[in-house]
Amino acid sequence: MKTKNFIVQTAVYFLIASIFYGCANPVSPGGGPRDTQPPGVISSNPPNYSLFFDKQKISITFDEFVKLKNPNQQVLISPPLKNKPEFKLRGKNLLIEFEEEFMPGTTYTIFFGNAIVDLTEENPLVNYLYVFSTGDHIDSLAIAGEVVNAFDLQPRDDVFVMLFAPTIDTIPQDSIPMFARPLYISKTDENGQFQLLNLRDQEYRLFALKDVNSNYKFDQPNEEIAFIDSLVSPIIPDVPTTVIDTLTNGDSLALLPDSLIYDTLVLQNMFKEYYQLFLFAQIDSTQRLLDEEVFYPPKFRINYKFPAKDPKFSVINKELDKDWKIEELNRGRDSLLVWVRDMELDSLHLVVADDTTILDTLWIVFSREKKNAPIKKGKKNDDIEIVERIEFKTSLNGRILDLGHPFRMVMANPLDAYDFEDVFFVAADDTMQGAPFKVLDSLNRIFELDYEMTEATRYEFLFPDSILFDIYGLTNDSLQASFSTGRESDYGNLILNISIEDSGYPYILQLLDQKENILKETYISESQTVSYQYLKPGSYLIKAVQDKWSNKHWDTGIYVEKRQPENVFYFPAEINIRANWDMKESWQLP
Repeated sequence: MKTKNFIVQTAVYFLIASIFYGCANPVSPGGGPRDTQPPGVISSNPPNYSLFFDKQKISITFDEFVKLKNPNQQVLISPPLKNKPEFKLRGKNLLIEFEEEFMPGTTYTIFFGNAIVDLTEENPLVNYLYVFSTGDHIDSLAIAGEVVNAFDLQPRDDVFVMLFAPTIDTIPQDSIPMFARPLYISKTDENGQFQLLNLRDQEYRLFALKDVNSNYKFDQPNEEIAFIDSLVSPIIPDVPTTVIDTLTNGDSLALLPDSLIYDTLVLQNMFKEYYQLFLFAQIDSTQRLLDEEVFYPPKFRINYKFPAKDPKFSVINKELDKDWKIEELNRGRDSLLVWVRDMELDSLHLVVADDTTILDTLWIVFSREKKNAPIKKGKKNDDIEIVERIEFKTSLNGRILDLGHPFRMVMANPLDAYDFEDVFFVAADDTMQGAPFKVLDSLNRIFELDYEMTEATRYEFLFPDSILFDIYGLTNDSLQASFSTGRESDYGNLILNISIEDSGYPYILQLLDQKENILKETYISESQTVSYQYLKPGSYLIKAVQDKWSNKHWDTGIYVEKRQPENVFYFPAEINIRANWDMKESWQLP
């Protein structure tokens, strides 16, 4: 009876491993010019799933010659060993020799990943497992789940998933993943899924780690981590009895039904606790100066690693007038752009700081002329004059201005003077002198046409020369520009009814394109209707960030503070906008 129970139990282990790892039954090649079949296991010594294991060597025999591909990256042993075993190939045999004693009463799992391939075509034996126990039973509990990127919820492959003891006498709890080795370890597949099999019946701490140096420790600043706040307990997976019956045939194992291979729903249904871990990179709280950029006419940009509290700098090699510069801090507060009024200034030696902390010193060296400057020819072929003019960009897409979008001009440099009274502005058949522009910023860089646009209408500007002057004395040529607005029927509208449960947190609601570029952003703190008008036909995504820290941007986690990254939610389906169509959707946020 005990032998029969062990066979059934072993069958269940085989089923779980197969569902997780897609361990299909290899068959002989069916002919054809190219071998596409993976190698198959004929036997192993000691046999797979052996009890009272006391050997220092394992031999696995295959049905063809094989080789190992990237064993250091692919092969995982759980619980981890202090010394890596030695792998040798002898004919069609793989020999594994261990250099240390195993722990008593412990179940070990050797996970080969895609390391075992055939000799000619390198077809992999996908995720083969060898399991043994140094005690009188194979531990039968398991944990399953998936690892996703905390910012965009995309699955992350090739990530270690590790279990630790709840407490370790010599290590503080918040330092366990930095200094301790895990009790059990696995790796995520291409779908971000993981499994930890053959576990003892105890509570664990569960972590995921993108391990840069492959030492199973969170000890590098560029490593990403995820963790579950509470202790986790493994369970016996809920394998249907009908499946168990198909896996036993007298005292021998039958083959796993192909329909269960890679079936994610079967896997999730087998575990009442299917853990989702959100992988994040911690922010090093130490502010740093990343780099600097220098431009012509004389201006420079200082780039910080993190948003700056109070960015500042001082000049130590010159005495300058009080108004020698104009500064602009970007929206993210991590980049400071500085215009220098003196065109003759050749260099600056700066001390750069954030708040009261000095970060670095910089030498800024300016060029005296612009590379690839436009050339204006005079009456004679040899009469060549380099002419510099004001540069600016507009909000036009070609010669079309989308409805619902204002016409804007963004100057490359702040303006010292401007006068739009002599600009002729044509709207359809109406002509007016004096274009109604308004300035949107304190530096006189961003100008918006204060005029209500109508659909399918042609607009035109005629700018006379020398009506705009920037801080360097550059001005504009005469300019004629025209554009047309689209028709309302060319666009679609989205009406989104947002319901927010009483979580106490506001949300950053974002309309995204397919590449997840932010098209529109709304900050909401209560249930309401959000309308997106004049959307071009196509597919869109809706994303919501639960702004727990109330700073209107997504915050990553900090492990030592047990702080998880801010929750991110995506509307469960793509939004497909059609022309001349209103779409209404409802979304419940926690």
